[in-house]
Amino acid sequence: MKYLSEKRGVDAWWGVYPENHGDLVSMSYLDFVPAFKHIEGPTLIKRPYSGPANTVLYLNGDSYTQHLDPSLLNGLAAYHYISRYGPSSYYLDTTKNNILVIEIAERIFRPYFDSLRMIHDFTPARLAETIFAHPAYGAILPDMSNLFNSNINQNLQFNLFNYQCLMPLFESKAALNYYAFKRASGRVVISDDGSFLFLKETVSYTGTSSAYSPLTPDDITLLVNNLNITYDHFRAAGFKEVYLSVIPSSATIVQSKGYNNLIPLVQNDARLKIKIIDVYSAFRNNTEQLYQPGDSHWNNKGLQIFIDLLDKVIAKHNKQI
Repeated sequence: MKYLSEKRGVDAWWGVYPENHGDLVSMSYLDFVPAFKHIEGPTLIKRPYSGPANTVLYLNGDSYTQHLDPSLLNGLAAYHYISRYGPSSYYLDTTKNNILVIEIAERIFRPYFDSLRMIHDFTPARLAETIFAHPAYGAILPDMSNLFNSNINQNLQFNLFNYQCLMPLFESKAALNYYAFKRASGRVVISDDGSFLFLKETVSYTGTSSAYSPLTPDDITLLVNNLNITYDHFRAAGFKEVYLSVIPSSATIVQSKGYNNLIPLVQNDARLKIKIIDVYSAFRNNTEQLYQPGDSHWNNKGLQIFIDLLDKVIAKHNKQI
């Protein structure tokens, strides 16, 4: 799919529908609606800093931080970005303050931490080499549950229908739904005030990706216990400190009525050991627009808040030399 995506990323009849104004705009074919167009926002800035730089940051993240420019961060001796999507490894420089920041989107927070998957996905380099070099590894029977890619439906749709020459058909349907019924297509819904697009799964009243689906005390206990085990594991592995930063879904901030309070319930739980970089509170106390109207991600204002919070954590550890 990566190969096909790269080859079809061209402005031609057989190219894919461009994501010029946001992933949700592209998914719903609502590029013609001015309210959902991409807003560049202010330029990201680097705050003045003149202190020591003895901290190594390991940022285990997703699409919110995969393009973060580390030059915007202050006081780092080294920076390592680790994508959550696939196994990866680390090798710690014991002469430095190594900190691990787990950045995770709210919509995948529950599905990811309902198990100890991160411990198995993010391993010391020598352990990872040992596992994959073992002569019996190839003889292990495959996990049949992974026989088909979990994104197989989207992949089939991409290869069968996502061609620029077919877009007028989809845009016509999208226009009918939007102007006649004020609805979006596919996995996208329109906010109550009509100014934002949301992923449908984040505003459903069922499912673990939703900001509105009910939570039980057992749900919170499971997450807290797994976070505590994860925290103890990586502290024992040599990280000086481990932080969690859950990035709120746009619906959580923009359309908070009915919110299930997942983030504050976990972050404020007295049993929780892992340290918190509290983006949720910073966003809730900010009156500016922090998300792209036609995209599931933050704009530069939202990203700048995260960078500033991260800088404070780095500065704290640089003082502990």
